[in-house]
Amino acid sequence: MQYVYAQKDKRIIDSLIVRSKDSLSTKKVDFSGYPYAFYTPETQAAFGGGGIFLFYTERNEALRPSKVGFGAHYTTNKQYKFTLNTSIYFNDNNLVVNMPVSYGYIFDKFWGIGNSTEETGDEGYFKQDFNLQLEVQVPPLLFFADRTGFILDYKNTTIDDPQNNQFLLDESVNGFNGGDIFGLGINLVWDRRDNLFYPTEGHYQYIKFIVYPEPSDFVFSTFELDVRYYKKLLKNQVLASNLYLKSVGSDAPFYELPALGGQNRMRGYFMGRYRDKNFVAFQSELRQYISQKIGFVAFAGFGDVGQEITDLSLKNLKYSFGGGLRYLFNKKENVNLRMDIGFGRDGNTGIYFGIEEAF
Repeated sequence: MQYVYAQKDKRIIDSLIVRSKDSLSTKKVDFSGYPYAFYTPETQAAFGGGGIFLFYTERNEALRPSKVGFGAHYTTNKQYKFTLNTSIYFNDNNLVVNMPVSYGYIFDKFWGIGNSTEETGDEGYFKQDFNLQLEVQVPPLLFFADRTGFILDYKNTTIDDPQNNQFLLDESVNGFNGGDIFGLGINLVWDRRDNLFYPTEGHYQYIKFIVYPEPSDFVFSTFELDVRYYKKLLKNQVLASNLYLKSVGSDAPFYELPALGGQNRMRGYFMGRYRDKNFVAFQSELRQYISQKIGFVAFAGFGDVGQEITDLSLKNLKYSFGGGLRYLFNKKENVNLRMDIGFGRDGNTGIYFGIEEAF
């Protein structure tokens, strides 16, 4: 069983919520924070905290709230992770700046490439990585999108300790020692959701294309498609659906291959349990509030990875299902604290904590 906090797969035993009493209606910036602790055999005891700042860049009822979310933890065997996720909205939502940043020394797993890799017990390794992406979305320039974005992406990865992972020890995979990549890209965004953090109606489409040219250590490209649809059913009840596709070029390092699993898609599988050049997944989630602050969800989905899209088949198709609880973290903007448990094929299980919905 795996436990996850924020963007990485972690086991969380306990969390305590500390919420600011003031709302955006009474002050310009609203902050909600929480400490947490977890334990896994790989990390041993770990302690950390996180939070989210919400604010508006101008007085405009149509403007969406900007956010700065962050998290950090440190473990007794000297692992650590820092994350910062910023999204700022300007000019009637026509100008958006996104800048996710992360840095850490963490334990990860690699089972090899393909949709039928087996458990060996030697999948673990330690890596150090730094990720920085700057995305600026402006009024539409192409295909009548709501916004067109320009992307700068930089990632540095070092495999510090391959442990007993034979794929890394015998240097049989691309990226066995890590490397630097620098990418330039564009995206198209269609965003008609009625709420940024808890949509009840509308749709969202996101298309992204990034090229990593020389002097990157690996020269390749990525394509990503994210389609979401939200429909209000009964009182306080929403049905959300998501289709996701990601494809990468042939020279990508193994850790940049599309990864099945994690806290947002195919919940129940360790992030990267299966990796290959192409990944397709579909999921639906029923969301229901049962009081002013408490709610629950039920979700199910299916997907798989493959060297080519045509390699995907019903025989190897992976499924995911589960449920979760919600606590209304910020009533003004409908921000939830969530806990999910997911189940997959072959006994895969995951428990996930985080802020905001999975999609």
